[in-house]
Amino acid sequence: MNQVTDKIVKVSLISMILLSLFLSWKIWTKPANRSLAEKDKDNTSELVQTKKMTDVYVPTKLFYHKDKENLLYSNKETTIVNVHDKLRQFEFQSNKELDEKGTREAMYTTNSFNLFFPKEMPISVYADIYSLKLNLPGNLEDFNFNRIIYSFETEKLTFANDSFKKSISFEVKGDSKRIQELVSNEKKNNYYDVALEPENVSGIYYMKDDVKLKTYSYIVATQSFTTFSKAFFNQSNDLYSNESSNVNLSNGEGESLTIQSDTGEVNYFGKLKTADKKQKNALYFDTFQYVENIGNAMGTLRYFDAKDGDVTYRNYIEGFPVFGKNMKGRLEVVVQNKNVFVRTNQEMIQMPIPSDETITLVSTEKLMSELINIGVELTHVEDVQIGYEWQTNSETKQAVDLVPTWYINYDGIWFSHADLVSKVEKGGL
Repeated sequence: MNQVTDKIVKVSLISMILLSLFLSWKIWTKPANRSLAEKDKDNTSELVQTKKMTDVYVPTKLFYHKDKENLLYSNKETTIVNVHDKLRQFEFQSNKELDEKGTREAMYTTNSFNLFFPKEMPISVYADIYSLKLNLPGNLEDFNFNRIIYSFETEKLTFANDSFKKSISFEVKGDSKRIQELVSNEKKNNYYDVALEPENVSGIYYMKDDVKLKTYSYIVATQSFTTFSKAFFNQSNDLYSNESSNVNLSNGEGESLTIQSDTGEVNYFGKLKTADKKQKNALYFDTFQYVENIGNAMGTLRYFDAKDGDVTYRNYIEGFPVFGKNMKGRLEVVVQNKNVFVRTNQEMIQMPIPSDETITLVSTEKLMSELINIGVELTHVEDVQIGYEWQTNSETKQAVDLVPTWYINYDGIWFSHADLVSKVEKGGL
């Protein structure tokens, strides 16, 4: 009996060794340039929940003009989303173009509030995204706005931008009582005291006091190349890979995808996907196709910036934008003619790790005074806001630290407070 058992064990061991040698031979003799079609088929199919434009093109700040002496700011996402949802359910009636005087009167009226978008967009795009019937005259369809102003006194809703040169005011009808309940709940909305003075840089609200904010650590997930190939490629069933330390994918249609092994930066180039239907100001809809197909892999993503065929979408946490090196925390889509370039990073924040650590940031007035003292020309400052800086976690690569800091948009480029100071000191601006 023992002899039979020994023979079975020996045969099993020999079989396992032969199988191991065969598999090793298959690995070492595979071609360096090979099709990935079969590999894609082997991957278990994932149900990708696509993003909606109504989840991404949303306001990110709420300013409540309680009275002449009290202007309050909140970035509480649930309140902002709920208020915006109720606003867009209004019945939009007659509209009127306001001049600079009328716009400033609407802006400074008491018992009102402002919803802020990170960047301007054409009002016709906003109407298309939310299926609103605004009945705009042709000369106003391309009006760019980033502020929605609503007055509880006049029950008028106004679309305005940072220039205050003109705006569009609507007579509206809807549930303003419920909106007022949401906006006036000071305890729930965690308001900060702010000031809006004519001399403020770029018409922004200034934080009156120093502000204490939590730091966060987040678990990060490194997305596989298939996440991006399926989201970006027009033809992802016949891809080829060139063996190297980086990921290099291409197909016969001229599309290509690279992922840098050292930084995780993702770069895609290809032909612009054809939208289901052609719209005016198509840039916003064309670029969103690449956000839509990423689904929830990138977490909370918001429309953040647009200029010269380039649209940027950025991660937000606790109502603040995330800034990181090597495209971390953002997705950028550039359209040139019928070509498209997409940039992002395969490292994406997933789950927060509880933390009680806080950082205190100086008030906006103190920040501006410091910038003036080191020689920064405030005429070049286009925006200032608090954001979270993506930093390497010293203990593990599976997590990142997100640290609150001031960010300054100088001549169209975002700098952290520390980076801007460093550049000025080195004479780099």
